[in-house]
Amino acid sequence: MASETNVRIRGTSEGLTITMGEGPWDALLQELDAHLGRRPSFFRGGRVAVAVGERRLSPEAIHALGEVLTRYDMTLWAIWSFSDVTQQAAASLGLETGLGPDQRSRVEEEEDWELQQATIIVGPIRSGQRIHQVGSAVILGDVHPGAEVIATGHVIVWGQLLGIVHAGAKGREEALVCALKFMPTQVRIGKHMARGDSQSVPVEPEIARVVDGHIVVEPWTEWRRWVTLEE
Repeated sequence: MASETNVRIRGTSEGLTITMGEGPWDALLQELDAHLGRRPSFFRGGRVAVAVGERRLSPEAIHALGEVLTRYDMTLWAIWSFSDVTQQAAASLGLETGLGPDQRSRVEEEEDWELQQATIIVGPIRSGQRIHQVGSAVILGDVHPGAEVIATGHVIVWGQLLGIVHAGAKGREEALVCALKFMPTQVRIGKHMARGDSQSVPVEPEIARVVDGHIVVEPWTEWRRWVTLEE
């Protein structure tokens, strides 16, 4: 049986939000029914969004939730979930889907952490090596051809970048790729990808970023000047 701490109800500007925690779905529905049954007149007529986290729900499971709410004349209008399966199931029933305010805030906090936290990795990173870093990666040394560096945040190479690099691997287009000598075979930022220019030999440190949906590479000094003007 789920504990009452696993079913939380609170008011928001959009109506009521019910957060369903851990435990078997049937047990959570029983707990919700008991909670609503203690103050039926208070909840009657409420407009409800239900947050289920990463739980995978079928249309039938969501329908069962709706039946509980209907008994108290409450209207289910949205399911907030991290699960694509659950979002698709909710959409098939005509409900709003997405992450919801609380879960969007959680994602934003995690994404900010990934850009702000960095791990220093002593290179060189040789051909055949694959580095996968949560957060930003600072490579002290060269990244050789045939090597690959993937980070959910920024990638900074204090040396030659000659291999494959992917910054913002979870989709963050704000991520940057910097190198003292920027000559990658392939660079990806978020969902964007560009091939390296093997004929161009940089004479100063360069930085790659996404501008208007495309990856652009520019001298570090030019980027710093642009940032200063923006500030």
